[in-house]
Amino acid sequence: MKILLCRLIVIIFYGLFLYGCTKTNLVSQAAAKAVSEENISQAQSINKVFTNVVYGKNTDWLGQIQDLDLDVYLPVPKVTDTKYPLILFIHGGGFLDGDKASSQSDCELLSSKGFVVAAINYREGWSLLSRNTTDQASATYRAIQDGHAAIRFLVTSAKKYGIDTGFIFTEGSSSGAITALNLAYLNQDSADFYFHNASLSLGKLKNAGNGLKANYKIKGVASMWGSLVSPYIITKKNGLPTIFFHGELDQVIPWNIGHFYGYDEFPLSYGSKALYERLTLLEIPSVAHIDPTGGHGVYDRNFRQDNIACFFNAIINKTPQTGIYYTEVPNCQ
Repeated sequence: MKILLCRLIVIIFYGLFLYGCTKTNLVSQAAAKAVSEENISQAQSINKVFTNVVYGKNTDWLGQIQDLDLDVYLPVPKVTDTKYPLILFIHGGGFLDGDKASSQSDCELLSSKGFVVAAINYREGWSLLSRNTTDQASATYRAIQDGHAAIRFLVTSAKKYGIDTGFIFTEGSSSGAITALNLAYLNQDSADFYFHNASLSLGKLKNAGNGLKANYKIKGVASMWGSLVSPYIITKKNGLPTIFFHGELDQVIPWNIGHFYGYDEFPLSYGSKALYERLTLLEIPSVAHIDPTGGHGVYDRNFRQDNIACFFNAIINKTPQTGIYYTEVPNCQ
């Protein structure tokens, strides 16, 4: 009897042991599956982005040759036969510093809304402390050259990235917005006048950085607290639908008319209000979101990118939007 009882206890213990092992294995398998699915998800996310793609090279402000690279965000996990409009995204940093990586969240938001988005690095650097206007102008000019080089590269690589070259838009924040606006509005004649020394020393706007040839036309601009050297480089002929975001208390780039960084040594700079009024005078559909209590950087990322995507889609659909807003009201109803 005692022997049978001992055998029964052993059988029960062994059964519980096997159950525990089986349960542990099932948990391990479930964990492994979760990790595998996470890896797949990460891989799909990674596959949506081509990183550190070199689009050209040029000499930086210190005389060193610099590789110019960009990241391309796709609206789908992989390239398909479908073509998508392109947004060239240019980060800020006062033409002093910054990196395309800072634009990742903006680019992901825009790509999720059906755009191919290319975030670029460009040549940076100048002597801010010396308040050298020639230095500052050259830094701006180099960024514009690099922006055109990036667009040429993307147009010639349109098939690889699924780009509809009929719809190219530029977008940027701060110095990136200055660059985005100039890519759309600054031609060589204006560059030779307003950036005379830079054009003499650095060459033409559209043949630097790479030897690629491409015809393209920008269809719209998004400027987040940017400016131009003059509103009069915008004409009836070259005017484009443009959406602006700016704070009235901006001490870096004036929301209306003022000096870059508030330094009188620099030429006058024309911000969002002045440019919006110029476009409105020329009957070019445009939108301005002005925050009366905001400084250098207004409204949250989702609000900005939702409205920018809607504004660009309205251009594509030939129903451009117009209006100026002093409260956080969407231009897309």
